[in-house]
Amino acid sequence: MNPTSSKPSSAGEHLDRSAFSGVAWVGAVKWSTQIVAWAGTVIVARILTPADFGLLTMASVFMGVVMILSEFGVGTAVITLRELPQDQLRQLNAFSVSLGLGGTLLAALMAYPLGLFFRAPDLPPVLLVVGLTFLITSLQTVPASLLRRELKFRTLALIDIGRGLIVPVVTLLGALAGLRYWALALGSVVGAVVTTGLTLYHRRVSFARPRISGLTHVLNFSRHVLVGRLAWIAYQDGDFAIAGRRLTQSAVGDYSLAWTLATSPIEKVTNVLSDVTPSLFSAVQDDRPALRRYFLNLSELLCLATFPVSVGIALVSHDIVGVVLGPKWAGAVGPLAFLALYAGARSVTSLFGHLFNATRETRFAMWTSLLLAALLLTGFFVGSFWGATGIAAAWLVVHPLFSVYSFTRVRKVLDLRGTDYFRALRLGFDGAAVMTAVVLGFEWLVAADWPPPLRLFISIALGALTYGGTTWMLHRTRLRQIVAWLKRVRGGGAAAA
Repeated sequence: MNPTSSKPSSAGEHLDRSAFSGVAWVGAVKWSTQIVAWAGTVIVARILTPADFGLLTMASVFMGVVMILSEFGVGTAVITLRELPQDQLRQLNAFSVSLGLGGTLLAALMAYPLGLFFRAPDLPPVLLVVGLTFLITSLQTVPASLLRRELKFRTLALIDIGRGLIVPVVTLLGALAGLRYWALALGSVVGAVVTTGLTLYHRRVSFARPRISGLTHVLNFSRHVLVGRLAWIAYQDGDFAIAGRRLTQSAVGDYSLAWTLATSPIEKVTNVLSDVTPSLFSAVQDDRPALRRYFLNLSELLCLATFPVSVGIALVSHDIVGVVLGPKWAGAVGPLAFLALYAGARSVTSLFGHLFNATRETRFAMWTSLLLAALLLTGFFVGSFWGATGIAAAWLVVHPLFSVYSFTRVRKVLDLRGTDYFRALRLGFDGAAVMTAVVLGFEWLVAADWPPPLRLFISIALGALTYGGTTWMLHRTRLRQIVAWLKRVRGGGAAAA
């Protein structure tokens, strides 16, 4: 992808084309389904109440922990450990399903105690139903991971289309039928059924009795991944847990919807690469120059795509809530602004974990995740004294600063100069900085008394024009190089000049 690099081998060119095809397919699907999902979320939010969203948010805290436990890092192991024979894959498939069954049973056992903990009597039956997703999803863990390892991104994209179109429709119909929070729960179960059914249609793996002695090296790798992910889920859902315990149910609903609005557009970009990057890094895990090339170029594209969106949402957060959602969601304004800025900062560090897995640096990733969890949970508790906005601010303070420490290991693993990395990030940062100054000046000095809908529309248009113009003026040579690379790879030509 880097036009100044030496020409890759034919295998490298094939991998570039596979990566381009994967990003194109997955990106097109995720962004098209995101339009449907966003429209559905806005309509459902107008029908349901913050309390309905808050109840499902409480359930998601526990569900996220059990989902990580029931997956046990098996999917990452299948993608990264490319030397696994078929017999071990069959054993891992049976092992995965047994973990999924355990997750469903654990959800049933913990339903009533969690209802008492959150002081939410409606929560236990919701957990009993949504807990079925653990068993359903476990059936597709190994098959889906094999599809990713085999770079079958088109198939994975088609599966996402099915889920992305069906789930919002089911949720909306449930809300219109007066099911309240059950509409959200029904959407989760239907999503798991659709995804698993389509995955098994395209890729099936038989079962074999797991022999732990023969899977020792796989489980050691998975153990580091599992502990790291448990730490991740502890801080990823820790804000919801602390909010559910210390704030009102309506405040939790405000925070939950702000999280969805702030992170969904960014995650649609990072998730596109999350579907492609593990397979890509795994394929070149023994070729450090190629791995460094992909890491820098993907970081560059991430900041180019996510910085303007995250900063833009933060700049117009007040008008977004007031115009799109209505006055009953006024409590979401502060959290939305902070979480949007955090989402942009997190997007460029999302590649770190994939890199550590591909290079077998899972032990370092595990310990850093544990330390980050301790810092963030402390920040969430302190921030809760200032309500949902304080909890959101903790993300923006702690996570970016800690990422600087993780970057020290990235530099060592890739033999990467810090100046090269920060030069890549400038592709998105420069335009976002100028856009911030222009939009704030417009809103404070010109449009302070304008009708909110008109101010929102012009702010978005002005921000987009400013970002695009600034980026083109400062980085047009690099943008032309990227476009030329895309054309060459799309046409099957060489990946580098």
